[in-house]
Amino acid sequence: MLCPRCEQDDVLRVVITQNSQELFVCPECEASWLSVNSIKGENFLDFVTYMRTLGFSGKWSEVTIQSVLST
Repeated sequence: MLCPRCEQDDVLRVVITQNSQELFVCPECEASWLSVNSIKGENFLDFVTYMRTLGFSGKWSEVTIQSVLST
């Protein structure tokens, strides 16, 4: 699924390693969503900002890529 915010890369399904939470992230603009159904251009979270609210640094090493969302 092409990122609806930047339209530059596909959205990835990732899991935060420390708490097993699923997250959907664009690797290009780092727009993030908490569920696949909420993926829209106007309601994204910033990946680093969201990760910091959870007590993490916001580095990609803190997540495991599970898959690329297909359209």
